[in-house]
Amino acid sequence: MAAFAQNVLVDHSLGFVATALVVCAIMAAIVLTVLDRASSVEGGRRYTWMAVSAAVAGLGVWTTHFVAMLGFRPDVVLGYDPMVTIVSVFVGILFVGLPLAATVLVHSRAARMALGAIAGLGVGAMHFTGMSALQGCLAAYDPLVTLISLFAGAGFFAAAMSMPPRGKQRLAVATLMVLGVCFLHFIAIAGLTLSAAPAAEVWIVEPVTLSAFVALAALMIFITAFILAVNGEKLDASSRAAAADAAEHLRVLSAALQNMSNGLVMVGPDGIITLHNERAYELLGIGPNELRSGLALSSFLDNFGHKAGWDAARIDRVIDNHTVWMRRSTITRVEHHLADGRVIGVACCPMADGGAILTYDDMTEARQVQATITHMAYHDALTGLPNRRSFQDELKARFDSAKPTTIVMIDLDRFKAVNDTLGHPVGDALLIQVADRLRACCNPNDLIFRLGGDELAILPGDDEHSDTLARRVVEGFERPFTADKHRISIGCSVGLATADDVDDPDLVVRQADLALYKAKKNGRNRIERYESGMMEDAVKRRDLEMDMVRALKEGQFSLNYQPLFNLPTRELVGFEALIRWNHPTLGLVPPVEFIPLAEETGLITEIGEWVLNEACREASHWPGELYVSVNVSPVQLHKTDMLRQVTRALAEHGLTAQRLELELTETAMVDDGRRINATLTALRSLGVRIAMDDFGTGYSSLAHLREFDLDRIKIDRSFIDSAPDDVSSLAVLRAVTMMAKDLSIATTGEGVESEEQLARLLDLGCGTAQGYLLGRPMTAEAARALMQTSDAMQQAVAGIGPGQLARA
Repeated sequence: MAAFAQNVLVDHSLGFVATALVVCAIMAAIVLTVLDRASSVEGGRRYTWMAVSAAVAGLGVWTTHFVAMLGFRPDVVLGYDPMVTIVSVFVGILFVGLPLAATVLVHSRAARMALGAIAGLGVGAMHFTGMSALQGCLAAYDPLVTLISLFAGAGFFAAAMSMPPRGKQRLAVATLMVLGVCFLHFIAIAGLTLSAAPAAEVWIVEPVTLSAFVALAALMIFITAFILAVNGEKLDASSRAAAADAAEHLRVLSAALQNMSNGLVMVGPDGIITLHNERAYELLGIGPNELRSGLALSSFLDNFGHKAGWDAARIDRVIDNHTVWMRRSTITRVEHHLADGRVIGVACCPMADGGAILTYDDMTEARQVQATITHMAYHDALTGLPNRRSFQDELKARFDSAKPTTIVMIDLDRFKAVNDTLGHPVGDALLIQVADRLRACCNPNDLIFRLGGDELAILPGDDEHSDTLARRVVEGFERPFTADKHRISIGCSVGLATADDVDDPDLVVRQADLALYKAKKNGRNRIERYESGMMEDAVKRRDLEMDMVRALKEGQFSLNYQPLFNLPTRELVGFEALIRWNHPTLGLVPPVEFIPLAEETGLITEIGEWVLNEACREASHWPGELYVSVNVSPVQLHKTDMLRQVTRALAEHGLTAQRLELELTETAMVDDGRRINATLTALRSLGVRIAMDDFGTGYSSLAHLREFDLDRIKIDRSFIDSAPDDVSSLAVLRAVTMMAKDLSIATTGEGVESEEQLARLLDLGCGTAQGYLLGRPMTAEAARALMQTSDAMQQAVAGIGPGQLARA
């Protein structure tokens, strides 16, 4: 210790020693400040500050060493090798500065102490390298003293780095660093022995020159370090503000990512995941081990595929697809259907750098809603059966695949009556049961459709059993239904059509409709298959319908009048108005051809109103009490206000109600009998007479005589024709006339063509008669002539021969 003190106090100039201490202290302060700056920044700026700290530490230790050497006063004259001196600068930077700078990168105390010890030993390396630059002398070192100096340097620096260089501890750290440099230098000098030696033939830097260079280097280093430190503070303040902004943006971004309704995965151009959010875990049903930053996209998809229950082939296909999507310039959207029933939508948005952003959405609810809407669009809400749209699509698909196709078209019989009498809720309940019964009749591969209302269809899975299926349906509907506690008996009519050589599905549907129409026309609860000629007949009916519309507009209809005679006087009492149609190209069209079609299409309401008005107009010009009898269709009674039409016609043409008689069929009266009876009662109260036409053709004709207020019954010609040879027909005639007489109802015999028939009606007490024997239907002009020709009336009374009256 005495030798150390003597070395410092005697062998050194105290002024230089003090300067060396100041230089070393400034170096330590600047190094700690720069290291603190390096630890507060990231990326390239951190490494910049670390490089500055390494340079300052190395040059600071070097400057301290040579300032102290300038104050060293040995007994020999010293000089310095410039090259070795320069090398010693880099030794200081590498072995002192770099270990100190590296302490920024580690956090454990032991690692920092180790780096500090290395820096302390680096001070020794720089010291002895600098000493090797001495020229003009021989240097000898005491090994023990040298070892002690190295331990001192390493110990002080290790102790300095064991403490965090912040706050109040920064002074302690700087002090330990200064002590490490100084103790190593002066202990090592104390173990040094110099002896004179001849100078080598090399360039030698004199101490005075060296001091100038050392002072200049030190000044430049410290000024540069000071400027960097001051400006660095400003830069760091700006950086901290920018970092704070970036942190806030990152916080907002993180909050947005974590609160997104969809999952997000960002993939770099190298196929490595760089970012994801928590929602992705929830949507994909995976954990942090299956999805994390730094994981390869292929590994993530493999993990997800195994969770989703995919096989290896599908997983490989999905991975390949993602590779293709990332190369595209547009967004790709697909959907994954998972084993648990969920539907996950995936959108791959490629980025300019070759990476991509993958977003995941739970589309399950949206697809369920879409499926519900689609089901509603293709199914009947009431019965759950596929609807007309579904029927058309299925039919088209069968035609496209050239699959043999038969259509079984079904229409419920008497369903409208159920709706009208029991109400639509009962009708709906009945339709649901109808659908269930059809399902029971069909095979699993048969498809049932509700086309609308009470119209249904079946597409058999096997065309060969279509006829058997149709019979099962008809037989199945023979059993009554129970709906809302009502026992309901309805039947069904069935039409079939097979697409043999037809490639138009609409045409086959039309053929099935025509077969169904024929089934209903032929008595309902029947099965009909489309036959050749039905389509042509349908075309004729359609053309005839259009011609009837034109006939109404162009006045092609006219009325003929068949006379009605009193018995036994044969006095003319009235006429029955009969419609005739003189078609421009077809000529006279029989009523039996166009009246049923008019009733079917509803045109009968307009035609019937025209007949009523025309008959009233013509009858208003007739003399005396002659009346006109007008036929009324069942459709007119149900679809029009008959009371209003009759009242208006009578008023418009000035015809008294007693001169108008309305003829109705038994069927017209029975359907909705209560309402019809009320209408008939109102008409009779006006004075209009009501007659039942074609009496006896219904199964309950006699019963209806009591139910309805009638003025006349017209006995159907079939009884009159068969009465001579049929005892039963004669008995019916006798019973009808007797009952009518008891009920004060007049009777008229229709279709009288022989004197024998006329005599029989006279014997039975029939009041009036009509027929070809008495007079054929005639034009209005001929009827007026008949009325005005008294000779013709006298001939009728006198009983001239058959047919002569008709020719008058």
